[in-house]
Order: sequence, then structure tokens, then C-alpha cells
Amino acid sequence: MVNESFIMHNGIIPENYNSPHLVNIWREFIDWDKRRKGEGGFLVRTLQGNKVKTVFDASLGDGCDSIYLIRQGFDVTSNEIDQLFREKALENAAKEHVRLELTALDWRQLDAKFSPHSFDAVILLGNSLTYLFTKEDQMAALQQFRIILKPGGVLIIDERNYQYILDRREEIAAGKFQYSGHYVYCGERVHARPIEIQDDHVVFEYRHQQTGETGRLVMYPFKRGELKQLLLEAGFSSVEQYSDYSAGDNPDADFYQYVCMK
Repeated sequence: MVNESFIMHNGIIPENYNSPHLVNIWREFIDWDKRRKGEGGFLVRTLQGNKVKTVFDASLGDGCDSIYLIRQGFDVTSNEIDQLFREKALENAAKEHVRLELTALDWRQLDAKFSPHSFDAVILLGNSLTYLFTKEDQMAALQQFRIILKPGGVLIIDERNYQYILDRREEIAAGKFQYSGHYVYCGERVHARPIEIQDDHVVFEYRHQQTGETGRLVMYPFKRGELKQLLLEAGFSSVEQYSDYSAGDNPDADFYQYVCMK
């Protein structure tokens, strides 16, 4: 979920950026069942289409994707550097009668633990790469993902449509943040909105509408085409882009997905 060392290194620590409140409300923000309906089988279909058996879930969060993939028969190793989210994921896995294989590794140093060609697939979902704020760190992480992938392996990564947020910062500041809630973060009880928008970082606030619990996250806002270019520079042989799980680049999408081949 959140790598505290990355945020501290960049000197940006909004109040309650990773509070227990955020962990407590995260599942209601995602809504696991609606997320699966929103993606319409995209994740499993893509993995199966590339004959994937072993998966490295680079950002476990509360366990949503890892638990789902394990129940679909994949061999999953799950990584989460944040202790609070690891504990929540283990709690959720126990409820689902699933056993997690956990690591707590810095994305930039994965080869200290794993040998090259260890996995058929790496997934980095939930807009997670945006917790890295410099191109140097972003590139280091992407290159590490490529190293641990087997030849012909696949990286599946996503990002929020930050260009929309940057282009409409004045409207959003006035309370006009538009988000469909149909695809990735589908919960109805927890609302998210940008409360600070700068070219080099965006702060999101997450508030439970019933309990009032509130957490914040700070993220790097990728500009249009920036992440796709980074993926190509990192050495992936092809990068296929999707917009809200449909092929192509739709500027009005909520989220983009990239399927990257080693």
C-alpha cells in the first residue's frame, strides 16, 4: 500500500496519511465484490491468456487482489511494506480461509530477495506506483519488476487519470470532483477527493460518510503518457494500454491499465 520510506524521503507527510483510520475504511472504499464486477474478469483473463501460474503482487494493501487470485488457483507471493496493511490483509485472508505468502520489500531492491526470472507475472494495482515521486525511483522499481519476471512474463500496472485532476484543479477545489466509482474504487460509504493538487504531488482525503473516520494519502500525479513512456524506457518489449478495462487511450477514463511484456 504505502511505503513510508518513500514519502519521508521526499519530505511530504500529510497529517494522517497512513493512519489506522485509513486501514479500517479501505475495504469499504474498494468494495471487493463491486471491484471484481467492475473489471469484468480483466485480471484473470489477462493472466490466463499469458499462461501465468506464479504471481508477485507488489502492493498487497488489504489483500483484495491476492486473496482473489489465490482463490482462482494462482500461486501468489504478496508484498506489503506497511505493517498496518499487512496485518489487515492477514485478518482478511483468515476470514476468507486463504493463506498469504508475505514479503515486505522495497520495490527498488527486489533482486536482494528474488533471483531473476522468478515469476510469470507481476501486478502493481490500486494506483500504487504513484507513491514514488521521482523518475529515478519509479524507473528503479519498474526495472526490478522486469528483472524478477521470467522471459515472456507480464507486468500489469494501473494509474488514476491524474491529467483530468491537474487540468481541472480549480473546479475540483470548488467541490466538483467527478468520479464514476464503477471500476476500481467502488465503495459507497467512503468518499475520496483531492484536497491539494500540485504538479509534483496530489493529496487525497478519504472519509467514511457514516463514522467520519478520515485518512489521507499523498501521490505523484503522472501526466498523460508519462507512465507508458517509463514502461518502455524500463525495457518492456510492448505496452498495451486500456482505459477502464477497454482497449485504447480514453482521456475521459477514471483509470488506465497497462499490460507490459518482458
